[in-house]
Amino acid sequence: MNRTIIMRAFIQQVRDKSTYIYFLLFPLALMLILGSILQGAFGTSEIENKIDPIQIRYVATDKQKAAQFETVLKEFSAPKLVFKASEDEKQAIQALKKQQADVYLSIGKDIDVQMNELTDIQFTLLKSYLVELFQTIHRLEGAQRFDQAPEEIFGSNKELDKVLVVDQSNLKKPATSYQYYSVAMIALFILYMAENGLEMFGRSRRHKTLQREAISPVSRQQIINSTFVGHMLLGFSAVFVLMVITQTIFDVPWQQQFGFSFLNLSSLMILFLALGAFLETVGKEVGTGITQIIIQVAAFLGGGYFPVSEGMMNFSPMGWVMGPIREALWTNNPLQWRGIILNLTFAVVMFLSMSIVLNRREEF
Repeated sequence: MNRTIIMRAFIQQVRDKSTYIYFLLFPLALMLILGSILQGAFGTSEIENKIDPIQIRYVATDKQKAAQFETVLKEFSAPKLVFKASEDEKQAIQALKKQQADVYLSIGKDIDVQMNELTDIQFTLLKSYLVELFQTIHRLEGAQRFDQAPEEIFGSNKELDKVLVVDQSNLKKPATSYQYYSVAMIALFILYMAENGLEMFGRSRRHKTLQREAISPVSRQQIINSTFVGHMLLGFSAVFVLMVITQTIFDVPWQQQFGFSFLNLSSLMILFLALGAFLETVGKEVGTGITQIIIQVAAFLGGGYFPVSEGMMNFSPMGWVMGPIREALWTNNPLQWRGIILNLTFAVVMFLSMSIVLNRREEF
């Protein structure tokens, strides 16, 4: 390694105004825009607030069953379920047809349920409540056979609630839209380090610095290594600065796994830096076009624009790090190092391939 070449490559990029636009202003602007526009899709409010009330009409044809139903109904409260007795079946069905009710219950020896179209969440809530309600009615019927007071049945449920203790001390809140897109935009714009790789030696040629370095006592491989490391320093700096800014502004919990997250994002940066340098070396005129295609495909499959399935993320280097980072910050799952290993492995292969080609050329 040559410290002078490393610092030259690093300072050369720091002085370029486009560096701040690409790796600072653009990511932060998109974090604000996407986080603001799509915050409804990442709402952290209670799910109950998103459910419309379910209007339920019921008619009891069996007096004993009706009494049991009324008793249980008083004990089990469900804020999103609104029960109202109808005088007869005709009135209840009429309310159903006029959309004044969502569900009709006919309570006799058997329970018949008719309903209008419900959302999946509404249907799940209704089904769960009715199952619990009618299981309790069956317990009441059993208690009556053995002359047991209904209060003892409901009392047992309350005693059970006291015994059950839910520990939420390790429960982490889900990511907000701003937090999701903070991680996604950092990873997305790191992909554009491939363009720095494309310009790694081209910029030096235009400034005549590469020619001077080539005739210096420094070996060609040292020039390659040092130039690459100088560009890596810029990538490390961009990742670190963006992580600090997003933790301050958008409250991204990087502090929980800062080192692990930094390594994941840095491995992605190194891979695409090596990719750009490799394509510039072997691809020449078509390298730029191929790089842009790879960046967009990797961003799309990796969840850069919107959340995608784990299956899709497996086909993208960006997905290899996005999944582990999100799990590290918002779950208690074990850390996954696969993304770092895969990214660095491919980066080393491309860097060595690029070095071999450059060392065999007559002109650098």
